[in-house]
Amino acid sequence: MERAADILGATLRRMKNPDAAPAWLNARWAVLVGDTIAAHVRPVNLAKGVLRLEADSREWKLQAEMMNESLRERVNRDWRGTLVRELRVEVKHGAKLRHEFDNNYLPFLRKRAKPKS
Repeated sequence: MERAADILGATLRRMKNPDAAPAWLNARWAVLVGDTIAAHVRPVNLAKGVLRLEADSREWKLQAEMMNESLRERVNRDWRGTLVRELRVEVKHGAKLRHEFDNNYLPFLRKRAKPKS
């Protein structure tokens, strides 16, 4: 599967379509940063070398900012060129965690049916 990702990345790098790089980045995001970070921080815009990220809390915003250089290096290494020169992180207000990362989430519980008399 890694080979397919390499071929797709090479093809997208050659394309003149401005939507190719953001589409590649969205598709590769979880692989590049890991499932845990991807569950809390996601790319929302890539323009002129500036990647805007959206975090679901202040804490994840700070984490992404501390990892700024590492995240840029991972993206650029996988892209095999300089795609991202700068990272900006914002907090998305009202964001909800994915259930698998939310310790307070309770799955849907059915009420017991009342016995028929």
